Amino acid sequence: MSKEWSRNEAVGQFLKQVCGHIKAKEVHEEIRLEMLSHLDELVEDKLREGVTEEEAVRQALERMGDPDQIGKQLHAAHKPVFEWSLAVLVAIMVGISLSVMYAMKFTLIDEYGLVDRYFQHKSVYVAAGVIVLIAIYFMDYRTLKKYSWYLYILNIVLVLGGSEFGQQINGSGRWLGIGSIGFDVYALSPYLFMVAIAGTLTLQANKPTAHRSQWVAIGKMTVLYFLVPVLLYTANRSLIPLVIYGLSVMALIWLVAKNYKLLLAGLVSYIVGGSGFLLSNPHYYYMLMERLQAFLHPHSEPGGYMTLKALHFIQSAGMWGQGFGVENRMIPYVYGDMIFTYLIYSLGWVFGAAMVVLILVLAGRAINVSRQLRDPYARGLVVGLFSIIGIHYLWNMLMSVGLLPIAGMPMPFISYGGTRTVAELAAVGVILGVYRRKNRLSRASAEITGS
Repeated sequence: MSKEWSRNEAVGQFLKQVCGHIKAKEVHEEIRLEMLSHLDELVEDKLREGVTEEEAVRQALERMGDPDQIGKQLHAAHKPVFEWSLAVLVAIMVGISLSVMYAMKFTLIDEYGLVDRYFQHKSVYVAAGVIVLIAIYFMDYRTLKKYSWYLYILNIVLVLGGSEFGQQINGSGRWLGIGSIGFDVYALSPYLFMVAIAGTLTLQANKPTAHRSQWVAIGKMTVLYFLVPVLLYTANRSLIPLVIYGLSVMALIWLVAKNYKLLLAGLVSYIVGGSGFLLSNPHYYYMLMERLQAFLHPHSEPGGYMTLKALHFIQSAGMWGQGFGVENRMIPYVYGDMIFTYLIYSLGWVFGAAMVVLILVLAGRAINVSRQLRDPYARGLVVGLFSIIGIHYLWNMLMSVGLLPIAGMPMPFISYGGTRTVAELAAVGVILGVYRRKNRLSRASAEITGS
């Protein structure tokens, strides 16, 4: 503040007394600025009445009220809030996953002697993910916003690095290594994109633009949010991450930014870009067509084998299943994409229904968190990150019962995975951290001062 009265000793003592009751020190500076803003209005009113500056400050401080009472109220308003239900639901999911990984040693479906390692490796990944979750939870999520463009560029560099130098799996370069530690850049990239785009969208929304400039901005965002990712993913034949990213970014633009012009432009460019890739890669096009035919006509196409097997095992599960850890050599990728099928087969239709309810409740809690957030950036983070998790859940369950094509869509928190497990738990850390700070200064101080 440039006002001379703001350096008044009584004002400084008032602010110190208020902040002395607030344990969340990271909001002290915001509170001081907010209090000085209210004092400025009151002091100006008194000065216009003809009183001296000293008297105006004294009356303004009296008008503000008891600093101890204000401090206690602001402490209550800024007290961190923990979303217990969301955390407990994720913990249940992780617990189910660890139990299933332990049961893998009894299924005898792995021919490479790795079944004993699933539980050990998953435990390590979960431990690493929990550490990342806790670190992100205590970090102020707002610090990420100013680095949004840097995160966007970093993600592009990682994806390009995976394409050029990563370990090839099924014709796609996915894995990069740092020493003895490797990570799947395509499992991580949708999450990084969502964090980056949530910030850039918010920054763009705060810029006043003329009508013509709005169309220029939409053109730039269409290129950055749609065409660039389409080129990155399709060039490396990674259509599943492209589908996940595309649906998630559209949800973010639709539900948070509410920029329907950008949504329409992005959808058109997404379809055109994806179609162009398929038409220019006949081998990939025919492979996708074969999968689509196998999904539509599983009984007449050889590719429908997995769908028919999944349906057979779900139908034969019964109410209570065939027993936890039951041997089954016929369900492929039981530790990953087909884990929901195996859970129903071993634990029954009742457990499968319970899983669906659990997932719906988890989605409901995430939606509830987003609705309680007043900060558009915070809401964008929650919508963008949970969209990725929600799409995985929805696709995995529907493909297990034959309602969607079989694809590389593991079940979040439950399927086996390294980078993906850490990324999912990190996303939960962001959501919990955002909710922790949902009580912002402006609302609390307005209630206290009556402004």
